[in-house]
Amino acid sequence: MGADLAVRVASHFQLRNALSMENKQLRRQIASLQQAKLMKDGQTHFLKKETERLKQISARHRRSRSVTSCFEPGSIGADPSAINWQTVDMSKLSLNGSPAPVPPRGGYGL
Repeated sequence: MGADLAVRVASHFQLRNALSMENKQLRRQIASLQQAKLMKDGQTHFLKKETERLKQISARHRRSRSVTSCFEPGSIGADPSAINWQTVDMSKLSLNGSPAPVPPRGGYGL
């Protein structure tokens, strides 16, 4: 009976050592995962702030574009030379069969 008890104690001691080693390994793994989580949380926080900053810039840009769009080159009405104006040749006009009077170079009354 004493020998049987010694075998059981030795077996439990070995099991305790194996569980202790596994426990240490799991603790190291938990510490590593906690550190990785802290890094990911920091990155997530940074990306959320950056997203908010870019949204604000985009909204500001949209507001300024809507206000200034009619003044920008390339938009309709901004640059008269960009619009295809058809100028009327006054010498080719006729009123009731007679040619229209051509105004002097400075225009009428100017």
